[in-house]
Amino acid sequence: MRQRGYRTPEVERAPPRPTLRPERLTAELRRLLADVDRTVAEVIRLPHPTPESLHHLHREMRRFRLGLLLWERLLTAKDREALRPLTQRVKRLTRLAGQVRDRDVVLALLDKVKEVRGEPEETRRFQRFLARLRDDGRTGRELLRAFLRSEQEAHLFEDLRAALGRPSRVTAAAELRHILSDVGLERHRKVQRAHRKARRRPTPDRLHRLRIRVRQLRQISDLTGRIAPHRGPPLPRGLRQLQDRLGHIHDLDVALASFDANLTRSPWAAALRTRRRRERSAARSGLAELPTRLPEASPPTTPPRRAVVRRSVRR
Repeated sequence: MRQRGYRTPEVERAPPRPTLRPERLTAELRRLLADVDRTVAEVIRLPHPTPESLHHLHREMRRFRLGLLLWERLLTAKDREALRPLTQRVKRLTRLAGQVRDRDVVLALLDKVKEVRGEPEETRRFQRFLARLRDDGRTGRELLRAFLRSEQEAHLFEDLRAALGRPSRVTAAAELRHILSDVGLERHRKVQRAHRKARRRPTPDRLHRLRIRVRQLRQISDLTGRIAPHRGPPLPRGLRQLQDRLGHIHDLDVALASFDANLTRSPWAAALRTRRRRERSAARSGLAELPTRLPEASPPTTPPRRAVVRRSVRR
């Protein structure tokens, strides 16, 4: 029986949840492709492209390739098969840009220690080694520019732009949310495993594996943040800083591995090893400061539909 002077509670439905539409992923891929296309044109146009432009090209191509692999899963089997040769060509260009970028990083690190003094004969060997690396760097840039020009003339970027206009499956909206959730959670679990192993015994191999896992998680987290209407918390700041530091260690590893056999015990290699020891010590400290269990990387979510109950009020 209703009590006099009171109203029964009224339930209001929250507004409908925004949908994670495939068009958001398509728009982000078009933005990345336009950026890649502009940087490719700049690298081809300049006779001596800057290391910064090559690094930017490599990073944006990696992001575009990840989004393309996700987009591929929303297409029909026929369209997916037609897109696969294009993704393979993008993969080849990404790897080549990465190799040229690594060589530029090695040269930058060697330039920082070239003033270290050594024996006259050893110094001459180091100067010859440095000159050869610079020649290899110029050759790598010319090879990359030739490949980029060839793919540009073969209409790779126009074909990719046309591929992004293909309609996705009817169920793509629901599938995209599940795909981002599955990929994000899978990469988060891999980071958790690599993090636990590196905390127990931070060997160079384990630190390198952790760097790769965090980078992969960071890529999907950044992409999700751009296309999802609502997203979970971003990667912890300490984890991002750790990834940057582990990236510096990897660059030093690549530089030390490039030394000729007769220079591995030289003062310049010793200077890089000293710097690497400092970076590894800082990375171990960063590992110790992170929580034992990293916060869960929430998949892209939409706000839950909640019933809003009005309290009964006295008339």
